Amino acid sequence: MSEDIEQRAAKAVALHSEGKLSEAEAAYRALLDEHADYPAVLHNLGVLLASSDRLAEAIQSFKDAVASDPNYVSAYWNGGKALQQAGRYKEAAEFYERYIAIEPWDYEGRLLLGKLALRLGNRDKALDYFTQTMDMRRGDNRTNIVLDPSLLSTTRAKLQHDIDQFRYLATQKRDNERVNSLARAYEFAMKRIDWPDDANEVVELSADQLSLLGESYNFPNFIADAAVSPEGTVNPDLKVEEISHAFQTGTPGVAWFDDLLLPEALERLQRYLLSSTIWFDFSHIGGFLATYLEDGLACPLLLQIAEDIRAKFPAIFGDHPLAQAWAFKGLSGDVPIDVHADDAFVTVNFWVTPDSANLSPERGGLEVYTVLPPEDWAVKDYDEDKPAIRAFLEGQEDQKISIPYGQNRVVFFDSRLFHGSDSPNFADGYENNRINVTMLFGDRNV
Repeated sequence: MSEDIEQRAAKAVALHSEGKLSEAEAAYRALLDEHADYPAVLHNLGVLLASSDRLAEAIQSFKDAVASDPNYVSAYWNGGKALQQAGRYKEAAEFYERYIAIEPWDYEGRLLLGKLALRLGNRDKALDYFTQTMDMRRGDNRTNIVLDPSLLSTTRAKLQHDIDQFRYLATQKRDNERVNSLARAYEFAMKRIDWPDDANEVVELSADQLSLLGESYNFPNFIADAAVSPEGTVNPDLKVEEISHAFQTGTPGVAWFDDLLLPEALERLQRYLLSSTIWFDFSHIGGFLATYLEDGLACPLLLQIAEDIRAKFPAIFGDHPLAQAWAFKGLSGDVPIDVHADDAFVTVNFWVTPDSANLSPERGGLEVYTVLPPEDWAVKDYDEDKPAIRAFLEGQEDQKISIPYGQNRVVFFDSRLFHGSDSPNFADGYENNRINVTMLFGDRNV
């Protein structure tokens, strides 16, 4: 490539960076008239076209780039994004697969492939990718490339939870010496950390403190069995038409009912959430631990539950696939989750902790505001969004639905609706921690 061509290419990139898109496009195309197989220019033109919503042209440009240079990694990534935006999900997955073949330690690529596999209805492939993402962050193959901050810090509440979980597991296992030894090691470490008064304040762990916890801290030490249920998971006796009508017209965008899951499916899911050491996230919301699809929550049973819910209620979920799921566990007993919205089309929230743990049966559930936010409202961040949400909801208390807590009770609602948990009042003890499971169907960002 001559020096003149490289200088012209650099000038085209400068025009692009300055936002002079029509001039940049003309410069890119002039270069391609002379060098049709110039991969960097084909890639940059694709980026420009995609940013201008000219997706078909952008996709062709990315395809031409990788045809010219099969190892042009950025073209696979940005081409996958354009294909996904265009709704060509199978092709997008193929681009991302080529991307991670070149970048084998890329976490985000595997995360996107897991979510695309859900969208394409391939449960097994989704589980494979989510297993890989957890392994890259938490497992034996974790590297500094994706080192999670939660591996180097903790809270007093989080560490006490892990001790309580180990003690619980010791009662469930015949060969329990390893579990008991972990509990003892954590108890020893607890005494050697200078804790703040707030049990939920994050503390950075020193090298010596980490060594006391060993390689077990925030590691998937124990994963319970949660295979697919041959009998299905969702209660076959649910009044589907009545529930769908309530969602669509009764209180538009909200419906709730009891007995979502068959007893065996509920019991197995509860056992998975109690016995699996997957509660890694302690900093998202104070007083809560969380687990996500890509970080341990994904299991055959949970994905089957999502598929069965969607199949049972086609009038509510339509063609919106599962996009994300998480579970939150309340550690403080009386701390609520503040109002927020979800970036999806339909949110499903259900509870698995026994009703006997709830000391105030009329409380502890979900509060949903039925007034929709403006069309241009963008979900940003849980903490960042709170002031604006509170200002929007001022004077809207008459638009709030309060749904009491109930084991196996579920709420379906339009994800745009602001919602949060009612103030809970749960008993102490590991098995009494309030656990809710949330599933998001459809992705408003696609």
